[in-house]
Amino acid sequence: MKLRNVQDLMVTGLTYVLDFEDQVGQQAAKMAEAASNPELKEVFQKSVTKSREYGQKVEQAFQKLGQPVQRNPNHIAQAMIHEVEGMIANTDPGPVRDAALIVAANQQQMFRVASYGSLTHYAELLGNKDAAQPREENLKDSKGGDEKLTAIGEQKVNPQAKAAA
Repeated sequence: MKLRNVQDLMVTGLTYVLDFEDQVGQQAAKMAEAASNPELKEVFQKSVTKSREYGQKVEQAFQKLGQPVQRNPNHIAQAMIHEVEGMIANTDPGPVRDAALIVAANQQQMFRVASYGSLTHYAELLGNKDAAQPREENLKDSKGGDEKLTAIGEQKVNPQAKAAA
């Protein structure tokens, strides 16, 4: 489909972010299994539910825009998942793996921040506050998730990973 306007950009963006949430939500469960730090495990376990909630909000945005719910394969998510699988395969359980998982999860959060930030702005440009509000919630929550992961890394996991070397 050729993108002709901001509405098209928004709908297309929603299709990719919905697939992203599906893929990353499934990956979060594997990340929880692979993590050693209990606090990190808990964050990843909550991410499974969060991704589902984000996906539901994206589906609501389709409805508020009068569009059918659609998904497009998100190749960025696929690449991120491939990298996580490599990190898990190439590290032993422990703080070094946990540090690598935090990097991967931070990258996922930054993708969300970029996506939801753009989608929120598009909805505002279109004068659709109903469609913008859930994206704003996802954006705020994604920024908070990034901060929490960074804190776990800086305060606990990274110093332990350094000591493991």
